[in-house]
Amino acid sequence: MLARLVKPTLMFSAVFITVWVIVVVYWNYTARMPSTSDIALYLVVLPLALVVFYLLLRRIFTGAAPSAALPSGARGASAAAGGAASTGATADAPQERLQMSVLAFALRTPRGNDADAVATAVGQAQAPELVPELRDGEGFPMLAGCVAGIDPNELREHLRESLRPAPEAFNADALTDDRLRAIHLMSDVLQELLASATDALLNAGDALSVRAPGRFVSSGAIVPGSAAAPQLCISLLLPGAWSESERAVATQWVQQLAREADPSQHWSVDCFKSEAGVGAMALLDRINLSLHREERPALWMALAADSAISSECVARWDAEGLLYSAARRNGRVPGEAAAGLLLSRAGDALFAQPHGVLLSRSASGQRDESADTARVPNASLLDLFAQRLMSASALQPEAVDWVVSDADHRTSRVTEVAQLVQERLPHLPFENNLSVCASLGHLGAAADMTAVALACHLAVRDSRHVLALSVQDARARTAMLAGPAIPPSPVPHAT
Repeated sequence: MLARLVKPTLMFSAVFITVWVIVVVYWNYTARMPSTSDIALYLVVLPLALVVFYLLLRRIFTGAAPSAALPSGARGASAAAGGAASTGATADAPQERLQMSVLAFALRTPRGNDADAVATAVGQAQAPELVPELRDGEGFPMLAGCVAGIDPNELREHLRESLRPAPEAFNADALTDDRLRAIHLMSDVLQELLASATDALLNAGDALSVRAPGRFVSSGAIVPGSAAAPQLCISLLLPGAWSESERAVATQWVQQLAREADPSQHWSVDCFKSEAGVGAMALLDRINLSLHREERPALWMALAADSAISSECVARWDAEGLLYSAARRNGRVPGEAAAGLLLSRAGDALFAQPHGVLLSRSASGQRDESADTARVPNASLLDLFAQRLMSASALQPEAVDWVVSDADHRTSRVTEVAQLVQERLPHLPFENNLSVCASLGHLGAAADMTAVALACHLAVRDSRHVLALSVQDARARTAMLAGPAIPPSPVPHAT
């Protein structure tokens, strides 16, 4: 309480002192003898008026709490879904309760492709290993999270042949090794999810058939709509440091792989760039809103990939003072990964799964101070998000059995998540708090998507709820909740 009073008190004192000094200097300069009314007006009323004016302006421009705001990439989608009652989000399903069904997930990491093995490695706090191919400025091998068995030159040749008819903007030869490795990892995840999507469409069976002219089955009922197959969408999340031409190459490659997997299906592909504070969780939230705006059934794939395994990337980080070293303990450890989810609208009978996992909307906002400069951990924002997500899902804290974050080796990130667990989820065992990037290295655009994919895996495996957190940024924080569907509470019968 005392700390919260110090800042406004100092501000009000500064306003009064400033006004008093200016007025007294003015009176002395003009050699004017102030009257009693002048003293009351200029030394009391004027500073009070300035303070009130400031408070009014502050209230006008900060009407929405920053902790409740969506990231910029999803804020527009939220506004567009304001009339959700007419577009799929009904009045009895408030937007904060909108959920997606996770039909499948896949990931490629330095600790393997099996989610259970990755979770075990992260739980055991296995650190990245020395990679002889990567050298620092002094020529020593570096710690890095590197996926074995990737040949960038082989993929470069495939891209060159596949994109040969394309314009010069699709220049595969200009791609550095880290870009090629990220595209390779993303391609593996894509192909696995495309196979799952094919299975989902086959399992839909007769539900895809038209029951009456201009009507089809969705969300457990026959609704008006065109006699069309489900909408199929792929959204890519790639690093903001990539150029437009590099993202165009990746998008073109994904479109080609989708066509080759099943020429009878038409997947639309779009690409987004990861920016500071706006990552995969913001993209997933945008997809959630889009799925609930659609009247026709839809399958949506979200993919994220990044890699820092190249000499060019290491040299750039070193020059910018970002590379981890003995003298720079808070620097980045190079890593790479790709992860993805296959999603549908929760409750869509066309793609219903008996034991599926539901993914909540995200809760996101900004810390008041940078985690890089804070002297003590402050998990108040994460705690607010955890409470909000559990409240929207009608859960008690004891229902959450795991916390998966994209925290890395930096003490500030690890202790912030640990404080949340200690204060809000004290029943969690120590080993159930997983810090993904501490074991896999800096994953960039793929960090929070990897955390969400692991959270979905644990939710499927244990049939329990998992809290996924993004804490990589100095200020931005985001949280999502993954878990099994909660059966509705029985309605008591009157006797």
